[in-house]
Order: sequence, then C-alpha cells, then structure tokens
Amino acid sequence: MPFDQGSVTFRICYLPEPLPEDFLQRFAALAAPRLQQVQDEPVWGWVSGRHLLEDRIDEETCKLGPYYHICLRQAERKIPASLLNAECRIIELNRMAEADLERLPRKEKQSIKAEVRERLLPDMPPQISGSYIVLDKSENYMYTSATSPRQMDLLLGFFNKTLGFEPIPLTLENIADDILGINSHQIPLFNLSPDLPDTGDTGTLGENFLTWLWYYQESNHGVLPRSQMGEFSFLLDGPLVLVAEGNGALESNIRKGAPTISAEAKAALRVGKKLRRAKLIFARNQGEEWSFTLDVNDFIVKGLKLPEGENMDRIGIFEERMENIYIVRTLLFALFQRYLKELSDTQKAEQYRQNAKTWIAEREAK
Repeated sequence: MPFDQGSVTFRICYLPEPLPEDFLQRFAALAAPRLQQVQDEPVWGWVSGRHLLEDRIDEETCKLGPYYHICLRQAERKIPASLLNAECRIIELNRMAEADLERLPRKEKQSIKAEVRERLLPDMPPQISGSYIVLDKSENYMYTSATSPRQMDLLLGFFNKTLGFEPIPLTLENIADDILGINSHQIPLFNLSPDLPDTGDTGTLGENFLTWLWYYQESNHGVLPRSQMGEFSFLLDGPLVLVAEGNGALESNIRKGAPTISAEAKAALRVGKKLRRAKLIFARNQGEEWSFTLDVNDFIVKGLKLPEGENMDRIGIFEERMENIYIVRTLLFALFQRYLKELSDTQKAEQYRQNAKTWIAEREAK
C-alpha cells in the first residue's frame, strides 16, 4: 500500500550508509520492464510511488519535498486455478473417452497440465503488486510497506542490488543498542504475575515493553510528559494478543467489548502472559488523533490512521503525512527510551515489578 493515501502499514529501516548522489539513476537503471516483456517467471523492478505502471524514476516522479517515494514492483503471469483445472479436465475427459478408460495415469495428467499451462500462459494479463518505500535522505531512514519476511527479503535483496548495501529493519533490540545507546541485554524480562514464582526471563523485550506501556497508561491516566511537539495523551486498546511460553493455551486473542478491562485480559496476565500486539491511540489538541496496531516483536505499525491534513497540493499532502508518521515514530521511541531508563535502574525495576503485580492482582474486570 502506498504512503500517499489512506491508512498505512509499515516497518522502519535504518540506512547504514548515506544515499549516493546518483541513487535515483541507480533505481532508474533497474526500473521495472514493460509488462509485455513478462513471461512465465516473476519479474521485479522499480517504479515510482505514484502508480505501479510508472517506470520512469526521476526527481519529478519520485521526489516529494525532502522524501522519495518509490516502489518495488512484482509482475507475473498467472493462470486462475479454476480456468486451469477446467481446461485440463476437458482434455482428460476426451482422452478417457477415446481410450475407453475410467481414469488416466498420473504422468499423463501432469503432461496435460504442462501443455495447458504453456498454451494459456502467454494470453494471461500480468498480475502486479508492489512494496512501497519512502526514503528520508536527511535522517537516513527508510519506511516500507513490506512487512512479511518474504516481502522484506525480496525488498532488501533488490535494494542491495541497486545501491550496494542493505537497510537494517528496526527492532526494539537494535533501537536500544544502536540508536538510544542502552544495552538491551541488561533490561530484565521478569515475571509480573502475582501467582507465579519469580524465576528466569519471561517474554521478549518487546512483549515486556508493551505490557509496561499498558501499565504506564493506566497508572498515568494516559497523559504523556509535555514535549516540543505539544501535549499528548494516549490509550492502549484492543484487540489484544497476549502470549506466554510453556504448556497450555499460549496465546489469547481478546477482541470484543472492552478488552483491556475484561476478565479474559486479567486471567491472561495472572497466568504470566504479556502483550505482543495491541491498538495504540495518540491524541493531541482537538481532532488530532493517530491510531494503529503495534506488532511489537517485529516493530510493525499496522493500519495507521493519520489526522486530517490541511494541505491541498500533492507534495504538501505527502509531507504532512510523513510528518505525522514522524510523530508516531518519535513518540514510540520516547516511550521506549523511558522504559529502558526505568528498567536499567535496579531499584526502579524492582519497584515496577511489585507495582505491576499489585496492578494485575487488584485490577477490576468486567
């Protein structure tokens, strides 16, 4: 999904090297070929972020203010399964009737399928899809709509082929270590359940952070410290995904009603489960709201809805949208930094553990 309209799902990557001066020419050198050239194998190439058929890569088609909006397009000819099966069945029935057989040998059926594919494939229109990227040259960040492992592997490999280096997908671990300068391995991953013994690590860094964020929101009534961007409040809401290691029901999905104050949520916390995915809503002033689902282990922002903008021209709209994405990134980084600093302090970490156990034990459930 492109970044210039609608809700946005994305991952953030850090560029380990500055973009070279001729980076747009390098993208253009690997532009997507014409669809007429697509044969029986998938073909990848760059197009502009404006649409999947624009293979012209230059400042006019890709540059939007300080950002560059580009897309890695995949094109492939495919035969619909229903059409392929019907064409094969016609031939199979004719051959069975000619040879007076009730069924054909398996090898012959495979041969028929190969013949039908070879005949039909050239007439199939190519199917196209894309993984969009936004390059922030000033801060060396890349935002991408590629979120699955396969999409990321394809995108990073083709990016490396284009510019000679791979962007680094951000996780909470490398945000802590490389961006915030706090050793992620020193952050305790301890039990918060009042009913379980305090032995060993539980959950991932991301799951512990998101569970802390839930506690922090309810303990501070959703009010964030004032920043240069203004005064923000936030709410953690469902659907919730809580997980735990070990035997039994390892994952709880809580969607209906009021998930955060439900009996199911309290029961999940009491058996040691921690949040892996939840909806977050940030608000500033009247009518400014950012809502999205955070898949915390892979640090994926899903379905981000942005405040209504004021700009009317294409470049202004895009800049405004990216500024709103920057706000989300900054708020998440700031909250994560607060968590790291608090949990890096042994006394504060132990105090949080005791407070969180009380929070779980005494929370009301409906």
